[in-house]
Amino acid sequence: LWSHPLGFVLGHNWTISSNKINNFRYGFTRQAFSNQGDSSENNISFRFVYSPRRFVRTLSRITETHNFTDDFTWLKGNHTMQFGGNVRIVRNKRSSLGSAFDVAVANPSFYNQSGAVLDGAITAAGYTIGNGQNSIVQNAASALIGRFSQYSSNFTFDIDGSILPSGTPSIRNFATEEYDVYGQDTWRPFSNLTITAGLRYSLSRPVYEKNGFQVVPDTPLGDFFDRRVASAAQGVPLNDSINFVLGGSANNGPGFYEMDKNNFQPRVAVAWSPDFEGGFLGALFGSEGTSTIRGGFSITNDAFGQQLAVSFDGLSTIGFTSNSGISANTYDITGCNGPVSAIGTPPCAPLFTGFNQDVRSLPGIPAPVQLFSTPADESQRIQTSLDATIVSPIHYVWNVSYGRNLLKGMYIEASYVGRAARNLFATRDIMALNNLVDPVSGTDWYTAAGIINQLTIAGTNVANVQPIPYFENLFPGLRFGGQPTATQSVYLINQNFAGSDWTFLQSILDDRGSVRNYFFHPQYAAFSAFGTTASSDYHGAAVSLRQRLGDTLTYDINYSFSKSIDNASGLQTGASYGSQFILNALRPEDNRSVSDFDARHVINANFILQLPFGKGQMFDTNGMTLDFFLGGWQLAGVYRFNTGLPINTPFQAGRWATNWNISSTAIRTAPLNIQYNRGTQNIFADPQAALNALRAPGPGETGDRNAIRLPGYQSLDLGLTKNFKLPWNENHKLQFRWEVFNVTNVQYFTSSTRSRTAWGIGTNPATATAATDAQGNFLFGKILDSIQGSPRSMQFGLRYEF
Repeated sequence: LWSHPLGFVLGHNWTISSNKINNFRYGFTRQAFSNQGDSSENNISFRFVYSPRRFVRTLSRITETHNFTDDFTWLKGNHTMQFGGNVRIVRNKRSSLGSAFDVAVANPSFYNQSGAVLDGAITAAGYTIGNGQNSIVQNAASALIGRFSQYSSNFTFDIDGSILPSGTPSIRNFATEEYDVYGQDTWRPFSNLTITAGLRYSLSRPVYEKNGFQVVPDTPLGDFFDRRVASAAQGVPLNDSINFVLGGSANNGPGFYEMDKNNFQPRVAVAWSPDFEGGFLGALFGSEGTSTIRGGFSITNDAFGQQLAVSFDGLSTIGFTSNSGISANTYDITGCNGPVSAIGTPPCAPLFTGFNQDVRSLPGIPAPVQLFSTPADESQRIQTSLDATIVSPIHYVWNVSYGRNLLKGMYIEASYVGRAARNLFATRDIMALNNLVDPVSGTDWYTAAGIINQLTIAGTNVANVQPIPYFENLFPGLRFGGQPTATQSVYLINQNFAGSDWTFLQSILDDRGSVRNYFFHPQYAAFSAFGTTASSDYHGAAVSLRQRLGDTLTYDINYSFSKSIDNASGLQTGASYGSQFILNALRPEDNRSVSDFDARHVINANFILQLPFGKGQMFDTNGMTLDFFLGGWQLAGVYRFNTGLPINTPFQAGRWATNWNISSTAIRTAPLNIQYNRGTQNIFADPQAALNALRAPGPGETGDRNAIRLPGYQSLDLGLTKNFKLPWNENHKLQFRWEVFNVTNVQYFTSSTRSRTAWGIGTNPATATAATDAQGNFLFGKILDSIQGSPRSMQFGLRYEF
């Protein structure tokens, strides 16, 4: 990482008169860095098994910000009025190799039947796979076969549409301008009462690419999503195509999103110092200046960051970048190039011949063509975009606090803070698979497939499966395996091919109804888009005790108890299918739970103790020599404790119940006993019991989000300081420092990876046996593979002052 930031500020303070002051500032910052990648060749790897590189690509960026601010203050009587403005001009120049190379992966999940053909071939040969180890076998088998079940080529184009050579960086210059104005009045009607009220207004120009490298959907994706949902509720899939057009001011086209002009941000605050001479109120609040009661309310808006445009440009495969790849379930391991079965037997995947292999010559990769519309060829693509319906995130914040001076310089304060945030940034799948409703019976897919799920778990014989109107009405001619009804055919297809991978079952049934594409949009199987669809609520209480004026000891002790709830916790910098992804866009509230960063209890404290030895101290040394050695010692410390952060329950390995790209998580059927076994680094006290206390997610289910907490954390840092007064000059001092971080050296585990082996479940965990290693140690639940904080360390310093 090479980094070279710089910045400077120029200011002018103008005292216009005795009661009027103007303050002007101009600031310039330039953040410049280059994050060098580890590879400049095609990304060839064996998923879950081996990758020769991390395949991090070089990114260089120069971000320049010009900032103009002006604040005018006018004192008039007991009013202090302020007016001002802020102008920011931002330019973000980027050079990225993120889309300059191709990708080929031996991916077990991309094989036919979502990888079930791999372990299915082994069990069909008469071998037995231990419970809970199917995904392990799939990973190994895919690597041993050594064929690319997933690959894609990345093409980049110049502004005139010409193809750029492989390895050419994408150069972009994103820009925006932001404007703020405000007015505020602080009124002191009494000496012990202050009332502040103000209004701020913000305007932010939508981010644009200065040179014209900008494409946008021709219809807002949020509106398109709403139309799809409404149509599916009527039993009709909406399969209109999404096209893209050149956007931005350089192309005289539409922006990434509309300018939000409704960003009025009022606020009000009150501070009161009660003045009671006696009685109960006098004892509680004291005289003026002894205690303070504060309260306030504000509405604020977030400005749109450039990360939105940057993410869209780097991840989109339309316009100036093009991605041609193989969709999931394209390749099989048997019947290669043979006759197609009733379900369809795809050919064998191309063979791995070496790293940095030529991906563009593999079958199925067409010649590069600059596209402004993804072909509606049912290739089940997984891509990303940006929703033009976004509006500025809005926050409603309120607080109240009470502070009281105590004896001997002590001060105590209690406070409550609340926040309700709406229109927060998150990503959702605009092409979420249709929860298609049968207009005759009124039943939707989630309900009908849920019945199939329950029959499968119960081990029902296909002959005893009764007709379900949903399947009989929508798939009247479906007959598979000699079954007399469509319902029994679906049940058998699920058993023999889908393996309770409900989105894969939807792909099998997709074109077998009266119309094509019942569930999948013909352009995309998953199309994650950034939008302002998330919300959060926070409530917190805090208590602080401080010793502010102590000669020997000063300290600060703080405790907070809080809860944060949301339906997405990620940032704009996160991946499009990452922590801010709402898994089921059709039922976003299923994702609502405690936030990823929710720490219920937090304690922090610090202190400085002047040891009572030396001249003028409690234990006076009465001598220069003794004072030289015994005086001037100081001990300082910082302590912190917080409860553990939450994580999701285990996910269903190799199965996608709700979304085509992201697996749903398990659902608890009984409480999970969390113990954090240090010996085995396992999060469960009894991994087998924990596995059996879970069930696999059914059709449409998100699973239990953030239902498990990692271990808490605490640390103590201490510093010992000795100041020497040098005899030849009282202005010359020598200071020795010994600082120890994490004094107790206790290691608190956390999780950095959650693999299929340790955190994956099968189709029926209630009856499964938890996977173990050769020594019989449980693999399931073994995710505590890293530590919070750092091991104990010390540092020493010597300082000479003169």
